[in-house]
Amino acid sequence: MPETALLNMTLSGVLAVFLTLLRVGPLVFFMPVIGSRGVPVQVKALTALVIAAVLAPVVPLSLARLPTTALGVGLLVTREILFAGILALFVRLVFAAVQLAGQYVSISMGMGMAAAMDPQFGSQTSLIGIFWNLVAILIFLAVDGHHIFLSTLVESYRWVEPGGLRLTEASLRGMMAGVSHMFVLAIKVMAPAGAALLFSHVAMGVLAKIVPQIPVMIVAMPLNIALGFVFVGLSLSFFLPLMVRQFDMLGRLLPRLMMGLGG
Repeated sequence: MPETALLNMTLSGVLAVFLTLLRVGPLVFFMPVIGSRGVPVQVKALTALVIAAVLAPVVPLSLARLPTTALGVGLLVTREILFAGILALFVRLVFAAVQLAGQYVSISMGMGMAAAMDPQFGSQTSLIGIFWNLVAILIFLAVDGHHIFLSTLVESYRWVEPGGLRLTEASLRGMMAGVSHMFVLAIKVMAPAGAALLFSHVAMGVLAKIVPQIPVMIVAMPLNIALGFVFVGLSLSFFLPLMVRQFDMLGRLLPRLMMGLGG
């Protein structure tokens, strides 16, 4: 009967959207910019639902292989959330490295107590960290970094079927390498300002030994703040190509990671 066929087609479409939403939803909530705490939950949920509805007819889904038990459905949901979280983690590591570099520079400038709310992570962080983080977000959007997520998401269904996540030794080593790369990137970002502030501290220490009459503590604080702001501004000349290279590397790394997670 036409009514039965229409009902079956509608149920299959709803089930396909639900399966796609299991992967799209966590990715939208975890990814940078739109996944920040400053974005309302309703906007995130609507964005995830729209993306899932658009991708459901496009991505290859095998509805016949879905689990029929409550335990199987629970494992499916858990694996999809974990898969999306791993993909979003690698991009968040880039922004975490920028924030870590800003925290170190702020402490070296003597502004460790001057913290503000970071709209990206929803926690208090240094002013330099917020500045570099906002610049990194603008670069991320300018180079269409959000398209990395969407393209990787579509390609992920070719390599990892729903509930087909496999955490192998190679994938775990890749995640550990990504975490270690975060600290290397933080050192690269803070290198100019950090080196200048280090030399300033050494010079102030030598000056205090040579001329004890100079109030080094009073002179050093405004000098370090001025040096820090000057070199933070100068570092923007290489901050842009550095971030562009990082996001380009993510565009090549995420598909390889996705294939590794598929076993």
